[in-house]
Amino acid sequence: MQNKCLQCSALFEITQDDLAFYAKVSPVIAGKKQDIPPPTLCPECRWRRRLCFRNERNLYHRKCDLSGRSMISMHPADCSFPVYHITEWMTDKWDPKTYGRAFDFSRSFSEQFKELCDQVPHFNAFVDPHMDINAEYTNCSSEAKNCYLITQAEKNEDCYYSRGINNCKDCCDCLRVQKCELCYGCINAADCYHCLFVQDCSNCSDCYFSSGLRGCSHCFGCHELSQKTYCIFNEQVTPEEWKKKVETLTLSHAVIDQMQSQSARKRLEVPHKDARILQSENATGDHLVECKNAKACFDSRNLEDCAYCYEVVNGAKDTYDFSMFGLNCELVYECNGGGYGMHQVLFSNHCWNNVSNLLYCESCFPSVRDCFGCFGLRQAQYCIFNKQYTKEEYEKLVPKIIEHMRNGGEYGEFFDPSISAYGYNESLAGEFFPMTEQEVKKRGWPWREEAASNEQYLGPERSIPETINEAGDDISECIFRCQKTGKPYRIIEQELRLCRRLGVPLPKKCPAQRHLDRVAQRNPRKLWPRECAKCKKGIQTTYSPDRPEIVYCEHCYLSSVY
Repeated sequence: MQNKCLQCSALFEITQDDLAFYAKVSPVIAGKKQDIPPPTLCPECRWRRRLCFRNERNLYHRKCDLSGRSMISMHPADCSFPVYHITEWMTDKWDPKTYGRAFDFSRSFSEQFKELCDQVPHFNAFVDPHMDINAEYTNCSSEAKNCYLITQAEKNEDCYYSRGINNCKDCCDCLRVQKCELCYGCINAADCYHCLFVQDCSNCSDCYFSSGLRGCSHCFGCHELSQKTYCIFNEQVTPEEWKKKVETLTLSHAVIDQMQSQSARKRLEVPHKDARILQSENATGDHLVECKNAKACFDSRNLEDCAYCYEVVNGAKDTYDFSMFGLNCELVYECNGGGYGMHQVLFSNHCWNNVSNLLYCESCFPSVRDCFGCFGLRQAQYCIFNKQYTKEEYEKLVPKIIEHMRNGGEYGEFFDPSISAYGYNESLAGEFFPMTEQEVKKRGWPWREEAASNEQYLGPERSIPETINEAGDDISECIFRCQKTGKPYRIIEQELRLCRRLGVPLPKKCPAQRHLDRVAQRNPRKLWPRECAKCKKGIQTTYSPDRPEIVYCEHCYLSSVY
């Protein structure tokens, strides 16, 4: 059936398979199923709503409200709730149940849940400092060593200014790369070594300004090649010609701009696969690996019977509308940032590590089950709004609250963005779905006012040199202005050393703008119907019909490349 999104007015389809999933995932309490109604928002707006509750890259200096220690936090000092360092938040120095309260049936769930969230302490960042070494300025990261401003990251060493980076070493300014080393400015790369400014490449080395390469080495400005060596703009050259044209090239900002423009023109001459989907069956979306029966999913691995999932790193089954994380998740619906064993978790945010039968919970871990509307619980069961109940009391009260929410149009929907702890502009929603301050406030959603920088304490200001050879050792003591935003930024010493090693000039834009530029180079996480440019077969692809790229179906693409 066709539905009209209540937020953007777009038409979206709810299939019989979707309805069957909603019935399957509906919670059973005291032997009675609490049926979940079909969604009122389209998949894209549902995703945006969840992203409003996740801040990865905006970090602040503040003090822990429990011990007074200085720390880096995803919550600024003037937020409305207390914030504890994660190592103290996880201790028994405080008890989240002391904030428990009874549900008031004369008021909405959202209003009461917001009040609870503003009382219970939040943790400062999604990290485990016991697993990190010299990686204080990170978030949504684990097992980092000598890393700076990386997010959505795991098991990295000497990496900087990157998101979605795993098992990497000596990488900078990258987006969604894994098992890479000595890479700079790369997007969607895997098992690559010494590659600069490449996208959608795997098992490559010494490649530059290229995309769609597989098992290649010594390629410059090349696209959609497999098992090739010594190529320049898709033309075969000798090793001697390569050395003359590439190894003698000094990378200045002007040269990089010129090479990227020339490479982009070459990219339009070759066919592109409709989707980057590997070892999968009956899967639609983009950048999927080992998935089965996955509908409109993106940047995920090992999904089965899932739909509308984004960045689920490994392992989800019978799951819809799930964003970030993963690992052994089943029967999950409308959740964000969960994993490590989730079962029957609905409309919840950042709950993980052996959690089950949760409804409308936030930041509950580990070993929390059979809870409703709770925040910050650990090893708990049968709690509502952080208040402890018996099993019988819980099973009697929860259906009444659900009915109250159903009558108010709240049940079956994720948390409303108006109660998010983050401003829209500091959340991932602001990154993937940019909106002006006026547009955000018109919807009643929060907006974070930027703190004015104290110019007199910024230090000496100067211009970024055109080549790395012109950069002196004192450059990390200076302040620079972003070429696009005008915001001040610094060059850290580790970044300077890596750029010298790679021969890459120091960036003229601040880290936040560089990240947005990389995000803009990826295709949207949205599917359009389109015809294969060769056989005219209907395909679903992230290349919209009005884009200039030549797009082939999988069969035509493979026959043309191999």
